Amino acid sequence: IDEEVDRLNRVVNEVLDFARPIRFDCAPTALNEVCRSAREAVVAAAAVPEIALELDPDCGETTTDAERVRTVLVNLLTNARAAVEDRAPGDAPLVVLSTRRRGRHVVLTVRDRGVGIPADDIARVFDPYFTTRRTGSGLGLSVVYGFVKQSGGHVRVSSEVGRGTSVRIYFPESTGTPAVSTPAPGDVPRG
Repeated sequence: IDEEVDRLNRVVNEVLDFARPIRFDCAPTALNEVCRSAREAVVAAAAVPEIALELDPDCGETTTDAERVRTVLVNLLTNARAAVEDRAPGDAPLVVLSTRRRGRHVVLTVRDRGVGIPADDIARVFDPYFTTRRTGSGLGLSVVYGFVKQSGGHVRVSSEVGRGTSVRIYFPESTGTPAVSTPAPGDVPRG
């Protein structure tokens, strides 16, 4: 019963996050610390599979909404862990969360060695209500996309069936301090 209540609570929160305008609470944020916090939150739910961290010590700070970034990472890490559920660990970690500075951007990457995403589905992964999981709502990645775009960043997904998926989020050094931002209807990438 507790697990079902938690699942339903997540679905309701995803619907609310998708439907309401995004409100930012921007401040200087140490993204490596946000990554550690997101990893701890996901690992607290289940210890395996492990999530490896590869954090660039020169990543520094960016101005963004730390709690929303943490929510984005928890969502991506949860998806990555679901993708590797039936995989044997092997020599390399099944799920990795990394940071690095690239020019005027900080790049957060969640990569897994899971089942991968079929090419036909890549263009739809950010569409509202699109899901391939029986228990998924199909809103998590739409919320991720909306926040990152409204923050002035962008998201890239690459995947190979049977080999895994990589989601890269590019944040500018400073995302500014927008008060409220509402995505336009249908404002999701198509490929």
